[in-house]
Amino acid sequence: MEDKLTPKELALIAAARREAAARKDPPASAAPAQGQAPAAKPAPSAAERLAQLMEDERAETQKHKEKMRRRGLMIAGGILAFFVLWLLIVFRRRR
Repeated sequence: MEDKLTPKELALIAAARREAAARKDPPASAAPAQGQAPAAKPAPSAAERLAQLMEDERAETQKHKEKMRRRGLMIAGGILAFFVLWLLIVFRRRR
């Protein structure tokens, strides 16, 4: 099954496994000392991670759509240019 996953998906799975392992076995030095300030930013929740992932995918999809739209216009323009050239060649022969 893993051979069907993209490298990005494999990286996400590996990160999730590392995070799950870190939650199971917190290191002994993870307990904050009294003199130290707590971490500035808590780890994002599952919902926040999912929202971030969905936002990233949406942005990637939008870029892909724009690229495909641009290519489609260029291809249509190329076909139209060839058609116009063909028309010019055909009508010049008849004169």
